[in-house]
Amino acid sequence: MTAVDLNDNIFVIEGLKRLADEAFNPEGFAHGMDEVVHVLVNQGSGTFGYGHKVVGDRKINKARSFDDDFSHDALNNWLHECRALSYSPGSGTWTTAEVHVFPDRPGRLVVFDEEHLPRMKDGGWYPGGKPAGAASWAEQLYAYPRTVDNIPAWMWDIFRAEGVTPPIYNPEFRSVDWKNRRRPVTDRGTDFSIEPTVIDSSLEPGVFAKISKKLFGA
Repeated sequence: MTAVDLNDNIFVIEGLKRLADEAFNPEGFAHGMDEVVHVLVNQGSGTFGYGHKVVGDRKINKARSFDDDFSHDALNNWLHECRALSYSPGSGTWTTAEVHVFPDRPGRLVVFDEEHLPRMKDGGWYPGGKPAGAASWAEQLYAYPRTVDNIPAWMWDIFRAEGVTPPIYNPEFRSVDWKNRRRPVTDRGTDFSIEPTVIDSSLEPGVFAKISKKLFGA
């Protein structure tokens, strides 16, 4: 996936303003703070989030309470839409979003193609925050498919280690092909409103041969 900067997009600008208002209004969870940072990592059909507030030189980690967070609609639903807006057929979309909002200036949204997951002091992963396995990455690629060549090497390593064949974007049909099924892909990702069709692999061996070469070197 190529680098994406969404900060000039009006939908993103308005979303950041809404988050800032939720955080810094007189009853907001970050009233009196200088900055709120929230990171949301997409993992298959779920997400893992964490963050902190900044006041002066102090960083205050986000509490687990819903009272110390943005509303689901303002953050999660907005980022879900931002992710669809970022999708480029065959190239994919981002995995991790890092949101920065301030009380006195415009916020910003920074996105990354890989998981940004924190570790605990003992080096372990937080509950619910372990690196995604092949099944989760396959779910992501089914929703936002990439061509064989646009799936990064580290992701292929995960699929190879677990023996999973990922969904693949087929530019000829503008579709996602997976498990001998095909669904159409739009500029916003896979169109799940349309039932998949069956692929006859004997008639279309090319794409499957390319996947096998990536997975098995054959």
